[in-house]
Amino acid sequence: MKDKDKKYHEIISANIKKLRKSAKLSQESMAEKLCCSREFISRVENRKEKVSLNMLLKIADLFHINPSKMFIQS
Repeated sequence: MKDKDKKYHEIISANIKKLRKSAKLSQESMAEKLCCSREFISRVENRKEKVSLNMLLKIADLFHINPSKMFIQS
């Protein structure tokens, strides 16, 4: 994985976890809302799996944010 790709992968994963926690959602409840597994959410948050563009859009919609905010390090 290229350094730039790795950096964005880390930023996106961290942002997903922060959004979930700030919304006080468990991985399981977030997974239910996104129609995916809790294991998938865990793998994404722990940087073991990348999210597809489609899933990224679903996550942004779930948290009512612009998808571009997923790429910004906070």
